[in-house]
Amino acid sequence: MRGPRSDGSARPETPPVEAEAETLEAYLAAAGFEPEVETFVRTLARDGVAVIDLGPEANAVCAAAADQVERRFGPDVARVQDDWRAAPAVRALAAHPKILRFLEAAYGRRPFPFQTLNFRRGTQQPLHSDCIHFSSLPERYMCGVWIALEDIHPDSGPLTYRPGSHRLPILDMRAAGVNRGIATAEDYDRLYLPAIAAQVEHLPSREAVLRKGQAFVWAANLVHGGAPITDPVRTRRSQVTHYYFEGCRYFTPLLSDTADGALKLRLPTDIARGGWVWPRADGRPASLPWQALLDAAFQRLFRQPYLSN
Repeated sequence: MRGPRSDGSARPETPPVEAEAETLEAYLAAAGFEPEVETFVRTLARDGVAVIDLGPEANAVCAAAADQVERRFGPDVARVQDDWRAAPAVRALAAHPKILRFLEAAYGRRPFPFQTLNFRRGTQQPLHSDCIHFSSLPERYMCGVWIALEDIHPDSGPLTYRPGSHRLPILDMRAAGVNRGIATAEDYDRLYLPAIAAQVEHLPSREAVLRKGQAFVWAANLVHGGAPITDPVRTRRSQVTHYYFEGCRYFTPLLSDTADGALKLRLPTDIARGGWVWPRADGRPASLPWQALLDAAFQRLFRQPYLSN
């Protein structure tokens, strides 16, 4: 089923890249994409991951992003969130036209970057799906893109993932064992992380060992994390950008009780164009609670990157 675009044409209610094979093939046949784009869409649909080579001209932007963020890191700072506000190269990578073009081809809606994360070293983060942190209605209109700001060494703790896991049912906190209201950080560690690991234990594990200037795209429900760092001297300078797609409602599942329809709604920023992207339902502007408006206004006024270990 398709809903209306603002220009009167139809947009898919299920991302083409997440659709059944027959639907995807019909979409690709009608679209007539260039071979590189079509290969990207097919690979992302099959594996839940695909790589975009941004080309040698992106190397200077990657180097600039690494340099501009470097001042933020320290003994207690391993992750810098939303430094696109202060680092022009971070914003340029988030809004890279080739990434936006390929994502629009895969999802059939206009993508917009709403969050950046920059790293100096590997995260060693436990396996998880981004669907616990970011989600949309219609479902699965979200993806992540990990850009190598330097050549990634296997000993530096590269991104690790389970190909094909994007096709599994989305695991929310109720399914993980939280049977009352809104989950807590303790619930996430105690219930969600073991449950998501068990969900994918039958799938093979892979690592993304990229060259500088390559962008690793993953689907919303792909289970991924950070591999162990086996050489603590090595860096893993990289940037993650999360993308939503226009014409949806946006929310944070971890802070929602989805079974009862109590959603922690969001008013996301469009890093590429500036301003906010107002949520829509059934082709019309959707209502937002005052708390979502206050959260968005606070982030706009604060305008500082968030530093964490």
